[in-house]
Amino acid sequence: MIGYLAVTKIDNKHLGGFLVVNDIGIPVEFKYSEPVTPTRLQEIIYGSSLEYYLHVEIIAKGLIQKSESRPEVILVQDPNLLFDKNIVYVSALPQGVAEKREASEAIINLSGMSLKLMVSENFKLDDTVIEKIRELSSKIDILEPFDRIERALEYVCESQEK
Repeated sequence: MIGYLAVTKIDNKHLGGFLVVNDIGIPVEFKYSEPVTPTRLQEIIYGSSLEYYLHVEIIAKGLIQKSESRPEVILVQDPNLLFDKNIVYVSALPQGVAEKREASEAIINLSGMSLKLMVSENFKLDDTVIEKIRELSSKIDILEPFDRIERALEYVCESQEK
């Protein structure tokens, strides 16, 4: 199993989703947060740290704690969400970028795309994580589940307004 974690801001509402899929991309679990709208006082008190606090400390960590699934890897597209050793930032690069490997990041080439992978500098990017991502990429579009989360969160915001 692999997890996808995304936190976003839609119309001044902060919310997130955590989607866990099996090895062929079928959802095993989906959790989302209710939209959080900070008060004016919170905006003043937290200042520039408000978004980080809401996205990481409240929403992202809360979603993972509430999850019943324990995926081997959790992929994110926001480097601010790299707060745990099994969370990996992933982004698409132009095809054919040379592979490279460092302690906390790597560039890997897959069929049709190159990916940048990164973990928090406090952790080491494990070979088993890279192999898991390569294996899954041979079966599904590794980035597509992020689109599902985005559409689901937009739906949550729309349905809250009705």
